[in-house]
Amino acid sequence: MRLATLIAPTLVALAIGACGTNDAADAEATVSSAIKGIAAGDAGKVCAKLTPAAKDKVVVVLRHNPIGRDIKAKTCEEALTKLHASLTQAQKNVLVDGEVGHAKVKGDKATVHVVGAGMEVQLQKQDDRWLITGGFL
Repeated sequence: MRLATLIAPTLVALAIGACGTNDAADAEATVSSAIKGIAAGDAGKVCAKLTPAAKDKVVVVLRHNPIGRDIKAKTCEEALTKLHASLTQAQKNVLVDGEVGHAKVKGDKATVHVVGAGMEVQLQKQDDRWLITGGFL
């Protein structure tokens, strides 16, 4: 199954411009790690990579989960724990590699393309680390 059919409707959109190589690599690593975190069921790791607004959006989006049963949760961690539990092993296997590329960085904003999903994840740099702002769920 393609990643897009598994989680793309659930992912929140993010934007990046072209700047430094380290910034691009760091932004890509943030998104890849979040995708792998969903596959591994590490909700805390994933939510730590999201802005507060993106965490709230995860909870809202999963209430009307487009890839499975609706998920009622009060926190990002609870929502992603339930999402992980609802995924089939085949869906988890698709997410395991967390393949991303084509990061574009512009100042403190970035967009990372998720390979195979046709989605763009937006990030913002805060306190020298990239956080996902949208396009993820």
